[in-house]
Amino acid sequence: MPRQDRNPRRLLGILMMLLFFGFALLPIAWALILSFRPASHLFEPIWQSPTMLTLENFRSLLRSDFPHALLNSLVTAGTSTVLAMLIGVPGGFALAKGRSQKRFIASWALLLLRMAPPVGFVIPLFLIYLNIGLLDTWLGLIAAYMVLTLPLVVWSSWTSLAQIPDELIEASLLDGASLFQSLVKVVIPAARPGLIATGVLAFLIAWNDFFFALIITRGNTVTAPVSVMNFVSYASVDWGSIALASVVLTLPTLPVIIFANKYIVQSMGGAVKG
Repeated sequence: MPRQDRNPRRLLGILMMLLFFGFALLPIAWALILSFRPASHLFEPIWQSPTMLTLENFRSLLRSDFPHALLNSLVTAGTSTVLAMLIGVPGGFALAKGRSQKRFIASWALLLLRMAPPVGFVIPLFLIYLNIGLLDTWLGLIAAYMVLTLPLVVWSSWTSLAQIPDELIEASLLDGASLFQSLVKVVIPAARPGLIATGVLAFLIAWNDFFFALIITRGNTVTAPVSVMNFVSYASVDWGSIALASVVLTLPTLPVIIFANKYIVQSMGGAVKG
């Protein structure tokens, strides 16, 4: 392609990417602006009163139960992701490299579990938790999140580990490694991009969950998405605190996504390290 034809297309592509990026960042930027605006000027255009800024929304957020709810979200989402990876990756390895004739049934069972609506799980879980005393506990919420994340982890790790050549595993076994050592020292490092992307996705699903936490938690273990509802009452809605809480909810996910960005790209390309 001639150079003069390539440059306009490249500029057009960059322009479209910038427009899309700006469109995607617009809600976050608008929420950030609202978090600094007083209630009396909340819906007023920023250019009409650019100096009308306040930190009252920050003080209101700190005085509320939101910081404790944020800690609950970090503990439950992080723990459920780690446990789902510890259980799901070996399960995906068994399905990817096993020779059982029931793998087809297992694949359909995992797919049904992943596609089933959450309301189909939360009512039985609520009744079980009510009888065994797991309502409003970290353990109960972590177990509920694993209902959401474990089928995803097994399915995704199955896909990633299936790309690992069998010869690589057989060579490690011939060198004297056990099957577990082969999984930990050979298979998992080779499939690291896909597994990291799977872990990030599982964490985001648990972090953003609202429905399970709304039904299972009460006061001690309320998560951050549910805690945002406390700023809504019959008399008024604290839009400034809601906007600030939504910005704070995105902050813990940014380092995770930035760290895992290259691995997510590699997993989308099906990259496997040799």
